[in-house]
Amino acid sequence: MKNSIRGLLFGLLCSLAVLLPSTPAEAININLKNPYSQNLYAAIVYFEDVSGQWVTQGWYRVDPRSSRNLNFSSSTQRNFVYIHAYNSEASWGASQDSIRKTVIKESFKYYDGEQCPPGNNRRQVQLERWYAENDGAVYWQP
Repeated sequence: MKNSIRGLLFGLLCSLAVLLPSTPAEAININLKNPYSQNLYAAIVYFEDVSGQWVTQGWYRVDPRSSRNLNFSSSTQRNFVYIHAYNSEASWGASQDSIRKTVIKESFKYYDGEQCPPGNNRRQVQLERWYAENDGAVYWQP
């Protein structure tokens, strides 16, 4: 009798485990820190799970002497992103691990294989690879 009760309980536990939703993968989180007295703008390249493609998107404004957190919930399969940032005095993004992408002055979003949308001040910029820390976040600052 004890064995049949144990078997029944084990079967119920297995059934519950199958019915419970699985834990979702962690999204890519990016913390952009601006230590300057003027606005900072950033463009990001991240991998989007649903499309299976890299996305180039900008501009994210970070107010003076503050931080901004970005959450890319559609991006869970990669542990790095590419970032280009600039303010009125400098720009950041060139390194050994950088890539080049086309950007415009206005907000934009496009996938690999597509062209950057039309817009003013069309240009190429370099975006530097930044890896996620152990907590799953990318911490960027100039």
